Amino acid sequence: MSQIESMNPAEIRQQQFSKKWRGLAPLEVKAFLDKTADAMAVLLQENESLRRNLDRQQGELGEFKRREQLLKDTLINAQQVIEAMKGNAQKEGEMIIHEAELKAEKILHEAFSRQAKLKNELEDLKRLKVTFSTQLRGILASHQRLLEEHEATGGQTVEV
Repeated sequence: MSQIESMNPAEIRQQQFSKKWRGLAPLEVKAFLDKTADAMAVLLQENESLRRNLDRQQGELGEFKRREQLLKDTLINAQQVIEAMKGNAQKEGEMIIHEAELKAEKILHEAFSRQAKLKNELEDLKRLKVTFSTQLRGILASHQRLLEEHEATGGQTVEV
C-alpha cells in the first residue's frame, strides 16, 4: 500500500502545517485540503465499489467456469453414452443377423431333409405302383385264361 492509499480523508482535513513567514494563505490551504479530502473520499468509495464489483464478477466468473466445466463433462458423458449405445446396437444387430442365419440354415436343412424323405416316399410309391400293376396284370391275365377256358368248355366249371 502506498502512502496515499494509507491516508484517509479525515487525515487530510486534520493535517496541520507549520507557519512560516510569507507562507501560504491558510484559508486557501484549508479549502484545498478539504477539496482534496472530498475527492479522495469519492475515489476511495469508487475504489471500494469497484473492488466489491470485481469480487462479485470474479465470483460469477468462477460460477460460469464451474458451469462450463459441468457442461463439458456432461457433453463428454453424453458422447460416451452415445458411443456405447452405438456399439451395443451394432453387437445386437450382429447377433440378430447371426441368429437369423442359423435359423435359415436350420430351415434349409429341414427343407432338404423333407425333400429327400419325399423323394424316397415317391420312389417307394413308384415301386409299389409297378408291383401293383404287375400283380394286377397277372390277376387279369389269370382271369382272362379262366374266362377263355370257361368259354371253351361251354360254360362248365373248370377246376384249377
